[in-house]
Amino acid sequence: PWCKKFHDETFATVKKEYVDSGKIRLAYLNLPLSMHANAMPAAIAAMCASAQGKFWEMHDAMFKDNRNLDVDALKKKAADLKMDATAFNTCLDSGRHADAINKDIQEGVRVGVTGTPALFINGRFVNGAQPYNEIAKLIEQELTKKTGGQQ
Repeated sequence: PWCKKFHDETFATVKKEYVDSGKIRLAYLNLPLSMHANAMPAAIAAMCASAQGKFWEMHDAMFKDNRNLDVDALKKKAADLKMDATAFNTCLDSGRHADAINKDIQEGVRVGVTGTPALFINGRFVNGAQPYNEIAKLIEQELTKKTGGQQ
């Protein structure tokens, strides 16, 4: 629920204002929490979608309907997004990206992440579903540092 809150209230604006405009670079790591039964299949589905160039489309589809993330629902989302169904289904069923996702989890643990959403803005840890204004303030501070006060 906190990731959905961040997605719905903050992420799209951050992406539009900072990522899509080229002001910042975004690295997205998976951290499926074990308390959410469908988190790992959803993370694998996102990576399978990425293999077809549809990571963000799948990402958004999963957040739009985050109560339906079982394997059949993920396959339907992929079909709705016009992915190669055979390739996607084989990828998802095989758990092909589980090792990479487990490496993301290990990296998160290594840097002290214990929940989601978790962000690092130029190395500064931001915990939880913070509002856009807070995230934008931190980004602007870091951009100002990078440019020596010149934007």
